[in-house]
Amino acid sequence: MNRGCAQNLRIIGGAFRNHSLQSPKGGKTRPTLAIMRKAVFDILQNKIKETRFLDLYAGTGAMGLEALSRGASHATFVEAERSALLCIEENIQALKVESKCSLIRCDCFRALKTWAKEKRSFDVVYADPPYAIASRVLQELLAFFAAHPLLEEGGTLFLEEAIPQALQPETLPLGSLRLIDTRSFSRSALHQFLMTG
Repeated sequence: MNRGCAQNLRIIGGAFRNHSLQSPKGGKTRPTLAIMRKAVFDILQNKIKETRFLDLYAGTGAMGLEALSRGASHATFVEAERSALLCIEENIQALKVESKCSLIRCDCFRALKTWAKEKRSFDVVYADPPYAIASRVLQELLAFFAAHPLLEEGGTLFLEEAIPQALQPETLPLGSLRLIDTRSFSRSALHQFLMTG
């Protein structure tokens, strides 16, 4: 096991349920709350199978690995922090899902711009940037997904931030993206958007 990682969370459902995951030691990474992960996959329960899942600011990789556990066909993890990447790599290897994963170390927007040029798309996107930068990043992410066809029709975009929330979807031209719901969990807010066409 990588000495920079610690076992402090588990997959909560699906084929890998209760499997321990490595997460980076220290405060740079903040794993998504189990109650929030459960809410996300309760929302997706009827449409997660065979999906292409994009985990932005992946941290521990818990969201993408939870998706694979529940039947997603592929998970792409984007993370800039080296310590987090090493833990994600260990988690992928421990679950023996290397063939279903892509692990990318770079800035989130650099990856998105490359995929937009390549005309790649995903069925589900989860973005959980560090709360310190979330107020700026989430507005940019929402604008980017509204302007580029990276999310399939009928696809879902989840954005996580701290409470009080700073994201203001009504101030942006959302195109075919539609805000479905915003929920609060402890000190976090979860926004759900649907690509309608």
